[in-house]
Amino acid sequence: MKKSLTLIAGLLLFSLVAAATDDASKYDVFLGYTTLRTELQSNTPLLNEHLGSFFMNGGSGQFVYNFNKMFSGVVDLGAVHANNDVLHLDNRVNNTTSFFLFGPRISYHRSSHWSPYFQVLFGGAERSLSRQVGVITGSNIPLPPVVTPHDPLFPGPGVDITAKVTASQTVFAMTAGGGLDIKVSKRFTLRPIAADYMLTRFNNLLTGNNADQNNLRLSAGIVFTFGGAQ
Repeated sequence: MKKSLTLIAGLLLFSLVAAATDDASKYDVFLGYTTLRTELQSNTPLLNEHLGSFFMNGGSGQFVYNFNKMFSGVVDLGAVHANNDVLHLDNRVNNTTSFFLFGPRISYHRSSHWSPYFQVLFGGAERSLSRQVGVITGSNIPLPPVVTPHDPLFPGPGVDITAKVTASQTVFAMTAGGGLDIKVSKRFTLRPIAADYMLTRFNNLLTGNNADQNNLRLSAGIVFTFGGAQ
């Protein structure tokens, strides 16, 4: 991890020095659709058969500062969602994963009509799981005088209610990949495809230990360009 951070710092420092003599420095903002091919990763063959890979859909945005025609700094934010049927028993769980990443990008012929790029980003990912459950309140629930048997806030003992159970965790994440930008006009660029390998380290579903998830992230959208020479 320390070596990766040192490499990023070195690239950014080099880019800052080069930017002083480059007229192409500007800001880019990307907004688009994102899909993530991910896995719950139980590390148990029987459960992996049921909990294996699945798609999550959502959106992402990037703020890019271009130091020069080749080097850029990227801030990448986004979230994807899926409604999983755990073990195929109609036991659906709302699964939302958000990510926040930053790092360097290298572009080729960024000022031309076609411009491919490669980037390596580091940061974190947060997974939030929630599910509606039906429960019956216990006999030890207090029953204030103002409470009726079906009061939604204070139902009293022995009443069937619906509750929302949630859990979340934040872990290390990184991506490595690239994309293709096609300039449409002075201020707008089309990004038909961006593909990244994404590593996350969410806990094992059974043991609670960290487990690696090897994910594929695909994005497409529009880049808005501000400032600098075109």
